[in-house]
Amino acid sequence: MTLKIIACEVMKEELLAVSAGRNIQFEFLPQIRHNHPEKLRLELQSILDSLVGCSHVILGYGLCGGAANKLRAGDFTLTIPRVHECTPLLLGSQANYEKHHLEELGTLYMSCGWTNSEGSIIGEYHRTYEKYGEKMAAKILDLMYSNYKRVLFIRTGINNDEIYLQRSREIGRLLKLDHEITKGSLTYFKKLVHGPWLEDEFINVPPHGLIDESSFRNQHQKI
Repeated sequence: MTLKIIACEVMKEELLAVSAGRNIQFEFLPQIRHNHPEKLRLELQSILDSLVGCSHVILGYGLCGGAANKLRAGDFTLTIPRVHECTPLLLGSQANYEKHHLEELGTLYMSCGWTNSEGSIIGEYHRTYEKYGEKMAAKILDLMYSNYKRVLFIRTGINNDEIYLQRSREIGRLLKLDHEITKGSLTYFKKLVHGPWLEDEFINVPPHGLIDESSFRNQHQKI
């Protein structure tokens, strides 16, 4: 029986880094899918419904705008981190995320995956620039990110991450925001790949069971 991990491409480098030596089937979906949570939910459910021969399936997602709500397991246990989005995974724990969140509510988090995805802010800017021109693209970005005060790059220890750091700095300059760096962690990713999948950090759904949004609501009290 095979372990299957279905994850957002944002976490690809971290997941591959901690999975050496394991017999795992990976499937990574584009980050831009998050722009339409209901469509993402339908796509994830379609993948889950198609799986054969898996004893355990892990989702490298959080609740993600409701995309994970009501996903149904097949003939396998379905596990998902007990988080609303992937920032706590990159920082190593929900507690570390809350620390940074309270430090500055207007934080735009960046990581290797976020700077390198199709749905990145740089990609978003170029698409808007091509459609509306430079001045309008700048105005649109200003409106979209007006509540942010800083860009915080999470350094998880991935090899050759300097190129991603430079992209993060470029995003800071583009949005006219302060740019800072913080140390991330692979701890949560190691647990996601290798276990144990304890209830304080993961939701474990039995075969043919449903992921329920209520399981995520009080997770800050459990972690």
